[in-house]
Amino acid sequence: MSNWADNPRLNTWLAAQQTAFPVWSRETGQAWDVTVDSLDRLEQLLRERFASRDDLLAAEEAEQPAVMVPGWYLGEVLNRNCGTVWHRNPVEPTHPDQPKTPFVQLPENPGAEYEDEDDLPLVCNPFTEIRGLLVRGPSYHLRQVVNRYEAVGQLPDACHTR
Repeated sequence: MSNWADNPRLNTWLAAQQTAFPVWSRETGQAWDVTVDSLDRLEQLLRERFASRDDLLAAEEAEQPAVMVPGWYLGEVLNRNCGTVWHRNPVEPTHPDQPKTPFVQLPENPGAEYEDEDDLPLVCNPFTEIRGLLVRGPSYHLRQVVNRYEAVGQLPDACHTR
């Protein structure tokens, strides 16, 4: 099995987002510090930028920086504050149930025996969360992603939620 956490497809995507981030950041006119608190600003920016889920999906399909960089940023907030790591299918998915976009996950414990899928480390697809802003409505917030890690007891002590 190929490595989902380190492969050319993932590494190329990550490098592209890191390169696009400074331009995107300047265009937003805001400072981005990769903290959990910055997710509120990211959410506001996305809600203002996209009027509908269809607008968002079209931008995502076209891999526009207006969606790709925020998705990368959300993943980086989780990586740097909660200990997750990026993953991406090393080959282009052929089945509709396979994720096309990268996602983050806490590292698996190599010695752990997982009874079932519910015991596996929590996975977060930043693009699914961004889409959720426009589907779930104004009561849903990006920082709830961090709350999910807390709720299932998978939040490392190193995670800074403030």
